[in-house]
Amino acid sequence: MEFESKITYAKHRVAEACLWAVGTYFEPEYSRGRVLLANVVILLTALDDTYDAWLPEAPNGIPDSMKHLYRVIIDFYDKLEDKLEKQGRSGCSFHLKKSLKSTANGYMQEVNWLRKDCIAKFDEYKENAILSSAYYAIMGVTFVGMGDVAKLDAFEWLSSHPKIRIAAEIICRFTDDITSYDFEHKREHVATGIDCYMKQFCELNQELMRPHSFLFPFLMRILNLSRIIDVVYRYEDAYTHPEFLKEHIVSLLIENIPI
Repeated sequence: MEFESKITYAKHRVAEACLWAVGTYFEPEYSRGRVLLANVVILLTALDDTYDAWLPEAPNGIPDSMKHLYRVIIDFYDKLEDKLEKQGRSGCSFHLKKSLKSTANGYMQEVNWLRKDCIAKFDEYKENAILSSAYYAIMGVTFVGMGDVAKLDAFEWLSSHPKIRIAAEIICRFTDDITSYDFEHKREHVATGIDCYMKQFCELNQELMRPHSFLFPFLMRILNLSRIIDVVYRYEDAYTHPEFLKEHIVSLLIENIPI
């Protein structure tokens, strides 16, 4: 995708994206899902950084690097749609593109608050945080990587805002914020945020334990996304400062695992 040469403003976290994918799909049969998920994490990272870097008042309009990213994302999702259609999974791509748009809207709202020097009320922040966590988009892609078992009903269920999805999104966003000190520096409701964070863990566990109408492997993808976010953000914002993930990456992806 020529990211490093054409999208110079974005973080390039290829190894870290692979770690994220392995943490979500550790089962051998999901090798293609891991590749797909790693690519989407890289794309969403670049998209997030684009909103951080974009200056609406720039005299020359949108730079070529951002136009290139737009074309790459559109091409990626269009090819994914074609693949799903050929597999008989018609309609699934609608929900994937819907989740991508939701994520972009969340990023845009954060830019608007920043430009206006506005500190959002906690409830407003929490509502938008669910979008800007990008976990709706990521969850949808993890379903694609599970193969034919993930048909349209799985994506419709995910888009219906099930409790387990909301809990995982909030855990993702708040873990990031608490570790990187965004809460402490920008918002007054730190205690409320941490209380909410703990409540979501309880709800996530409850959703996993109760009898569920949906296949357990789908629930495990969502649980594993919450687990990997804890690895990445437990002590530091290790996605921004990848040196803190080096030990995990080397031990998991490079060194031999004794059997």
